[in-house]
Amino acid sequence: MRASWRTGLITGLAVGVAALAFSRTMQAQGGGNALTGRIACVNVVRVLNDYQRQKDLMAEVSALQDRLNAENKQRRDKIDTLQAELDRMDPDDPTIVQRMREMLAMQIDYKNWADLKQADVAREFGLWSVRLYKEMVKATEELARRDGYDVVLYKGEFQPVSMDPEVIKDQIRSIHLLYANPSADISQAVLDKLNNDYRALPRTQMLQTP
Repeated sequence: MRASWRTGLITGLAVGVAALAFSRTMQAQGGGNALTGRIACVNVVRVLNDYQRQKDLMAEVSALQDRLNAENKQRRDKIDTLQAELDRMDPDDPTIVQRMREMLAMQIDYKNWADLKQADVAREFGLWSVRLYKEMVKATEELARRDGYDVVLYKGEFQPVSMDPEVIKDQIRSIHLLYANPSADISQAVLDKLNNDYRALPRTQMLQTP
């Protein structure tokens, strides 16, 4: 479960990043505008994988998942215990109807609880996907403006996830940067800025799912 959530988070963020462009940079001489012609790239997946905020978030997700699994087991055990009791009851027992109603109410409550928790976690993951993406873009923009880059491109890595030709074609179509001089890769600078800014903040709980 944790691996699939991590993959979903990375994929959701990477899809939204095609290119980060800066049209002009201010020059101190005369306050004029001019293109520098400088281009950089960022390995988005690498940056997000190594971003400490995301690592801390995934640790919280793991703890939340363990807690939800424990509660899920408790609820299922109660349902199974009541079901076993019903299986042993005499159909003529005058209390069997009431016990069956209790079972139905317990099953409905369990389903509602499970659906609510699933929706809560999905909503929070969606919100954090947006936040992490915006933080990365903001850090990239600040570095690009500071160092005079006009365009910052998304740098991906081709790693086949299937031997299905159509899947491979889709992966290839999603790659827009075929080569970049290593000196144009500012991934480490972006990552350092993200981590330094994050570590300067007071540590707070990120997930709000009860």
